[in-house]
Amino acid sequence: MSHTHTHDGWPQPYRLLDAQPYWEGLAAGQLKFQRCTACHQAVWPAHSFCPHCNADADKLEWQSASGRGSLYSYSTVLRGPTPAFASIAPYTVGFVEMDEGYYFFAQIEGAPETMKVGSRVEARMIQRGEQNLPVFVLA
Repeated sequence: MSHTHTHDGWPQPYRLLDAQPYWEGLAAGQLKFQRCTACHQAVWPAHSFCPHCNADADKLEWQSASGRGSLYSYSTVLRGPTPAFASIAPYTVGFVEMDEGYYFFAQIEGAPETMKVGSRVEARMIQRGEQNLPVFVLA
C-alpha cells in the first residue's frame, strides 16, 4: 500500500526521474518541457524517448516554456477531494494549449464565468506545500 506524501496538508507530487529537470525548473520559477531534435515536436509529459517519432532520449532537449497559451478546456470543482483542496473550493482546472505546442493540465485562477475556451492565459508560480506549481490566469 502506498502512502501519499503531504506537506502543510497539500498532497505532493511523485517525481518521476524522467521529469527531474521539470521539477528543478519549477523550483527556479521556470516552466520546462522537452522538445525532440529529430522531429521538432514538443514532448509532454516527460518521456525517456520521443512518443512522436520514437527517437532515443539523447534527442530530447529540455527547454523553457513561455508560460503562455490558450484555454483548451476547463471544469470547476465545487468540492475538493482533500481538506487542502476543499479550503480553496470552488476552483477551476483545465487544459492549456501551450504556445510551444503541447497541452498542460493545471489550475486556472479566476471566476469561472469569465473563462472561455480559446481565452489567452499565462502561468504564474504558487507555493503548495513544499513545491512551486504553475497556475494559469487570464492574460
